[in-house]
Amino acid sequence: MRHYGARINDRYKHDNLRVLILENELLRVTVRLGLGADITELLFKPRDVDFLWHRPGVLPGSPRRIPTSCTNRPFFDYYEGGWQELFPHASAASQYVGAELGFHGETWGLPWDYQILTDEPNLVSVKLWVRTLRMPFLLERVMSLHSGEPILRMHETVTNEGKKALDFMWGHHPAVGQPFLDEGCVLDAPARRIRLGGSLQPWPVDGNGTDHSRLVRESSEVEVMKYLHDLEEGWVAVTNPKMGLGVGFVFNPKVFDCVWLWHEFGYTLEYPWFGRAYVLGVEPMSSLPGARESGGRLLRLEGESSLETDLLTVVYEAKGVRHISPAGAVTPK
Repeated sequence: MRHYGARINDRYKHDNLRVLILENELLRVTVRLGLGADITELLFKPRDVDFLWHRPGVLPGSPRRIPTSCTNRPFFDYYEGGWQELFPHASAASQYVGAELGFHGETWGLPWDYQILTDEPNLVSVKLWVRTLRMPFLLERVMSLHSGEPILRMHETVTNEGKKALDFMWGHHPAVGQPFLDEGCVLDAPARRIRLGGSLQPWPVDGNGTDHSRLVRESSEVEVMKYLHDLEEGWVAVTNPKMGLGVGFVFNPKVFDCVWLWHEFGYTLEYPWFGRAYVLGVEPMSSLPGARESGGRLLRLEGESSLETDLLTVVYEAKGVRHISPAGAVTPK
């Protein structure tokens, strides 16, 4: 097995589930194929920093198939932190065309198939795919690392294999945690407004003078949810000025037109976190929570048609970030 340049390894298991490791000189990315194709490690090797949150106390040996249901518990019971893909539904359980769609959809709880496409010192790429059980969707993801680049590239395709046009929600659920995440971190995004409860406010400083780009602890007994709107471009980034290190997500705002911000800074002292979660979810999403019930924006595919999009994850060394281009280039402050 090659030990230099870009490389890929599919020989290991974790908790009896197969994992896939893509790495180059700068990044190591671990994907849990047997359960949701979750990204369980996003490690910047020069600084030995994993950006993702790892939840304490998750039971090992999660089952290969977890049925979706109209309850929150299947997701929360097996949620290990890291990065999930939410599809074909997100947020609270719902019903659609006779199917019960559980909390955060299906793909997070299903095993994915894979095929290594390229395994060369200058480039590794792998194709992953899964079919949902309650809807006739095929979701495909190609993940790539180029030698010498601190960029994880993902190209994704959703196909409606049924005969009927279908609406759906789609999003990514990366959870950023310690030691990278602290109260000094800064959130950057080219958004115009932020939703706080039922109110739309200017971003980043709202009408009350609160700067929501600063991730300071708030007075709360439960998680805090905020939503970035009116994106001028498709990217969002978190920077730790003390470390001089940051991570950004670049996406197509025509597909993912808002960003959910999940703040859980030790607020919830009961189920499911019991005060043990210090985490920021930075989640490019197609829709707001409850969009199906409220008549909000949903994506739609005609029968036997597809939708493709790209998503980049960029790691950078800088005190702040002013802009991240679709190619992954970072303009620091």
